[in-house]
Amino acid sequence: MTLVTFFFFAHQPFRLSAYEQRGSHRDLAPEKFYDTYFDDTLNRQIFHRVAEKCYYPASRLLLELIREHKDTEKPFKFAFGLSGTLLEQAQRYDPGVIALWQELAATGCVEFTGETYYHSLSSLFPGDKTEFHEQCRLHADTIERLFGRRPTVFRNTECLYNDSVAWHVQQMGYQGIITEGVDWVLEGWRSPDFVYEAPCGLPVLLRNYRLSDDIAYRFPNRHWDQWPLDAEKFAFWLSTNTDMNVLLAMDYEAFGEHIWADTGIFDFLRNLPGAIKRHPQLEFVTPTEAIHRLPRVGTIHVHDFATISWADKERDTSAWLGNEMQQFAFEEIKRMEKPIRATGHPEFLRTWRLLQTSDHLYYLSTKALSDGDVHQYFSAYGSLFEAFIRLQTALSDLLHRAERYVEQGSSAP
Repeated sequence: MTLVTFFFFAHQPFRLSAYEQRGSHRDLAPEKFYDTYFDDTLNRQIFHRVAEKCYYPASRLLLELIREHKDTEKPFKFAFGLSGTLLEQAQRYDPGVIALWQELAATGCVEFTGETYYHSLSSLFPGDKTEFHEQCRLHADTIERLFGRRPTVFRNTECLYNDSVAWHVQQMGYQGIITEGVDWVLEGWRSPDFVYEAPCGLPVLLRNYRLSDDIAYRFPNRHWDQWPLDAEKFAFWLSTNTDMNVLLAMDYEAFGEHIWADTGIFDFLRNLPGAIKRHPQLEFVTPTEAIHRLPRVGTIHVHDFATISWADKERDTSAWLGNEMQQFAFEEIKRMEKPIRATGHPEFLRTWRLLQTSDHLYYLSTKALSDGDVHQYFSAYGSLFEAFIRLQTALSDLLHRAERYVEQGSSAP
């Protein structure tokens, strides 16, 4: 028997306003920070576009598939990873998306995983990782409030993983963690299609990036030697796998937003559960079920200075920290923690956390070729230099205001 775990993760950042549009407000009340630093019009436009192309049609299709297969011997199940900022935008711009996801939750066939609320790099902060723990707790509280259950499996921002991250995730009470099946971690005989454990004993599920990317990236590529990919062919590939568990983890926005409906991606998804079920050795499970049902076959060791992720060809931290601009901005973000917390004001803390969202650093990448194209595709700013100006001026301005606030007392903005 080979277990098949589908995992869809979705995220939207709060994009920054242009520097020249912010104005020069010396005495800016903290309650006005969001309107000053963030482009609400742009965020609203992008959210509505993605909701129309992906969140509504893909979620309605998944709900239909769950209902179609729920009372069968092998019901269709999957997991959702939804960032806190995405959930916040959904509540702000289109609560109907939340209601649809709540319908999915009510089926009992959907697991919601944990992560950092702000989709941040806080797991890479030094020290006791207070910020990382707080963001994870905030996200878990939100998932429980919206969907009625607390997450039991964790997926860090962009699958960032090392031994320390696993230890902290275990300390927060999670039963397992999802990360990338990076080749160098799996040297020798090992396959991503087993359950492993971290040195601390936390179970680790590894994404099969080849099969996942066949759907999420290669599906519309007419130059791919396997094009066109249909559900029967993909199910056959899964059926030839004699390992224990195949984790198919992919960007939810691939369905309809990055890969348009006219490619046949929704027809592929519609037919996939039925095609898989025609192979008796395949069965759908959620990440928590996979961890509970399967033995751990070995230990995954990733040193803190060799952190892995699912991003780019390197599958490391270089997507966010690969050049001097990114490193400078990240150091500034970390340096701000003490003065921001010293204000004791929730709007200072919230704004700083919104600026931590990994997308802001992702937009600053100077990588070339296909990885560079992906970075530019996701940026709404037109150039990495504009992205740097928007981020760095916001960080500097917020830090200055926090220092003034502390020096002059809470009566001064």
